[in-house]
Order: sequence, then structure tokens, then C-alpha cells
Amino acid sequence: MTARHLRLATLVRTRHQWGALAGIALGYTLLYLWLSGDLAGGGQGGVWAIFPAWARILEARAPFRFEPVGLIELGPLVWTFSPLNLLLALLLGLLVGLNGLAAWRLWRAPRTCGLRGSGLGLLGSLPALLAGGACCAPLLLVWLGLPLAGALAGLSSWLLPLALLLLSLGLWVMTRRLPRQG
Repeated sequence: MTARHLRLATLVRTRHQWGALAGIALGYTLLYLWLSGDLAGGGQGGVWAIFPAWARILEARAPFRFEPVGLIELGPLVWTFSPLNLLLALLLGLLVGLNGLAAWRLWRAPRTCGLRGSGLGLLGSLPALLAGGACCAPLLLVWLGLPLAGALAGLSSWLLPLALLLLSLGLWVMTRRLPRQG
């Protein structure tokens, strides 16, 4: 295990840090699923599920958007369940959560970035955290019905891989700047 892996492992040492990571990852995942249309309102108040289309699990309806294989109703919510969309949303949520924890650690120890001042260590995390919004921002514009969404439609196939790349690079850079002892 390299020193970088050990520093990444020290991001989530306590129950509070695990709770923060889980909360951020779950919140981002739910937001992504809501804005992409996989999760919506309109349920009848019951709890039931049906999965009639497992054969469509790999069918893509757009780049990095997959067809649902089932329908889950949880009270007032209806979820058109696609395991691959859920996996992508969870991966993005986990990366956003880890970037958030790393940014918090850098903010608590700004000298690790070679900068002086209470909030300057956090500046290094901004590109990665903004990249997390690269997926949800266009979806939010579509959801709000803003005309700018049409201009971003051509870029949408690039935004998810770009966000994954930038979040991974941002996490890598921030873990390099973290102190060696947690």
C-alpha cells in the first residue's frame, strides 16, 4: 500500500467522517437520479417493485445513460431502476464525497498546500468539486426549462467522463497534499 493510499484511507477515520461521506454520496446520487429523470414523484403511496426487462440492462438510450430494467414505487416516489445509471451516480457521489472530505482536511491544515491563511487550502479543491456539478448542472437547466440547456446538449456526452476524470484527478492531487500522518 502506497503512502497516497494510506492518506486516502485516513480521510474516513471516524464515524462522523463516514457519516459525512455517506451523506454527501447519497445526496449527490439522489440528486443525479432525480435530475436525470430516473427518480420522480407520482407514486400512489405503496411500496412495490417489478423488474420485467433485465435483458435491456446494457441498452443505452444516450451516452452514459442506460435503459431501466424495472420500476420501484416507494411511497410518493417512482424510480425507473437502471443498475448502470445507479452505479454511475454512486461512483460520482463517492468521488464528490471523498473530494469534499479531502477539501475539508486541506482547509483544516492549509499549510500542507504551502499557503498561509485559513481558507486558502480549500481553493485547490474547487476545480474537482465544480466538476462534480458538470453532470447535474445541465440536467438542472433542462429540469428548470432554461434555454441554455439546448446549447449544452451537444456537450452532454462528454460531461460525465470529464467529471469522473476531474474528480479523480482532484482527489489524487489533494491526497498528495494531505499530511502524511492523519
